[in-house]
Amino acid sequence: MTRGLSVAAILALCLSLAAGTALADRHGGRDRDDDDHERVWETRKRGAILPLETILGGVLKSYPGEVIEIEFDDDDGLLIYEIKVLTRRGIVLEMDVDARNGRILDLEEDD
Repeated sequence: MTRGLSVAAILALCLSLAAGTALADRHGGRDRDDDDHERVWETRKRGAILPLETILGGVLKSYPGEVIEIEFDDDDGLLIYEIKVLTRRGIVLEMDVDARNGRILDLEEDD
């Protein structure tokens, strides 16, 4: 029985390590998310984009609810926040917001 627990523990450890490796999008030995954070910070310091709290204030004023996901993306030179909001009616909205001025560029319900 002890052998069964050891094998199970080793299997669980291997699976969790494999999952972590599979989920990490490595770029030059660093997570892509680390690069995104640095890119957002540098862009924000230059004044090229609005603070995230300003963006979210406008989004939640127009579409009250709870922010459930945010991604920063460079869409052919256009810096956007991809934001998902769970509305008070229980609908998930996905929107692309121009990071420079907070204008909602695209809005759709998540399936």
